[in-house]
Amino acid sequence: MNGAAADYFDAVSTGDRTRALDLVARLQRTGATPLDVMTEVIAPVQTRVGELWACNSWSVAQEHAATAVSETVLHVLGASIPAPSDLTSPVVVSCVEQEWHALPALMVAEHLRSAQVPVSYLGANSSTEHLVRHVHDVAPRAVALSCSLSASLPRVRRQVEAVRATGTPVVVGGAAFDPEGHRAAALGATAFAPSGTLLPDVLRSLPSAVSPATPLSHDGAEEGLAVHADREEITRGLKQRVSAHCPTDGRRTAWQSALLDHLPHLVGALAGALVAGDRSVLHEAVSWLDGVMRHRDGPDAITRKIVDDLRTMVREYPAATGLLSGRLG
Repeated sequence: MNGAAADYFDAVSTGDRTRALDLVARLQRTGATPLDVMTEVIAPVQTRVGELWACNSWSVAQEHAATAVSETVLHVLGASIPAPSDLTSPVVVSCVEQEWHALPALMVAEHLRSAQVPVSYLGANSSTEHLVRHVHDVAPRAVALSCSLSASLPRVRRQVEAVRATGTPVVVGGAAFDPEGHRAAALGATAFAPSGTLLPDVLRSLPSAVSPATPLSHDGAEEGLAVHADREEITRGLKQRVSAHCPTDGRRTAWQSALLDHLPHLVGALAGALVAGDRSVLHEAVSWLDGVMRHRDGPDAITRKIVDDLRTMVREYPAATGLLSGRLG
């Protein structure tokens, strides 16, 4: 990290909102634009915050406190951006349904405002019903959906279908997607934005209206939707099986808590891999969980046991079983 980012990290790591705001104000007085602050200070620091949780150096509470400071800073930065001269046909920016990682979407919204693009920002967890209603209310030029978790990819598909049914283009982006945009294309998005910085250029290339999304036809897609629909039942059964690998005396260890908390994500990633037709979605989720376990001194091969248990839980789904056995794709 550069010097400003290091100073900003020191502020957010202690939850010091005043210090973080003062630092950003000093940067702006010396010529830094809101876009400079977002890309060179806030973004790298937030990446570091996530890494510190993953390697068990920070607690969930520390991560949330640091992120809350950055959200405040972004709102203040946004207030310093001049309003666009043309306020018609905004871009709706929203997190996908049940996605609570709002900071990336907020950063995208401020990127657009910096480019003088009018924005209607909906924040975290926008339901499909409310999103479509808002599209009808404001008639946007496009909807930009942010998705950070691969477990949310089936919900992305649902919202892409719903928004495209109104004739509105849909741009997707976020950590749940591959850099080349293959998953975005498979889910029926009109376009993929690798970053908020590139989104204004992507918007300029969009058609004014789109046709409804075509049905998913690749192998495993229908199974993925079924696994997603059954995810709560599958997760409950998986937790019961996992309890055999997690003997306790009434108190959970760090690895046990992390494992049980993230089983829903593993089930969702399986559904996401099938719906997107990309086996690497599941591979990435398994590798990530394996790293979380290692950093919390989990037993050797515990992740492999969990994958085996999940394969047993979805044995009635041949494509899902094949994917968990490494044979799909």
